[in-house]
Formats: sequence, structure tokens, C-alpha cells
Amino acid sequence: MTIDELINKYAGVKDEIARLNAELKELGKTKDDLDYQLFAKLDEQGLSRTANGKASVSINEDTVPDVTDWDALYAHCSATEDYSYLQRRASSTACKEMWKLGQEVPGVAPRDIRRINFRSL
Repeated sequence: MTIDELINKYAGVKDEIARLNAELKELGKTKDDLDYQLFAKLDEQGLSRTANGKASVSINEDTVPDVTDWDALYAHCSATEDYSYLQRRASSTACKEMWKLGQEVPGVAPRDIRRINFRSL
């Protein structure tokens, strides 16, 4: 394939992905609305689980962390040396800022990634 053909094929794939993402977004909204309606109906009828011939639905409740004071959480992690409350991922933005200033970030090394940048004209 020529570069021109590859660019045209790339454009077609990007357009199809955009169309499918828009469709997926609409389906997500519809699903969220159906979730809300199911919650309302199940609560109204005092049910936590039900089914028909096609599927079963149930309400699942889970407790998740909602940090209300990051300073307190960080202080606790430092004092106990227990960082299991945090997910391990370096902030790309913060690291790039430090590297721009010519400073190192201990334990972090820059890694170059190559990507194709594509813009529709």
C-alpha cells in the first residue's frame, strides 16, 4: 500500500471508531437510564433480585473509598509505612514538569513512546 492509501484507510478507520464511540456513548446513556428505572421499580416493590425468561437482575451494593482528606491519608501512610491504600501509578504530568525543569524524579525514568498523530482535514 502507498502512504496515500494508508492515510486514507487510517482516516476511514478513525471515522468508524468515532461513529461507534458516539453510538456506544448513547447506549451507555440508555443503560444508565434503565439502571435508574430498575432501581426505582425494585425499590418500589421491595425486591433486590428478580428475573424473567431472558435475564436476571439484582442490586449489588459495595462500599468504596471516598477520600475526604488527602493530607490525613498521606500522613497515615507515611506514619505506618503502609502505602497499600494508594494505587501505584506515577503522574505523567508531574514527572514531565520536573524533567522540563531539569530535575530527576527518584525511582522514575522517562520512556519514549511512538504514536501516529492523525488529524482529519
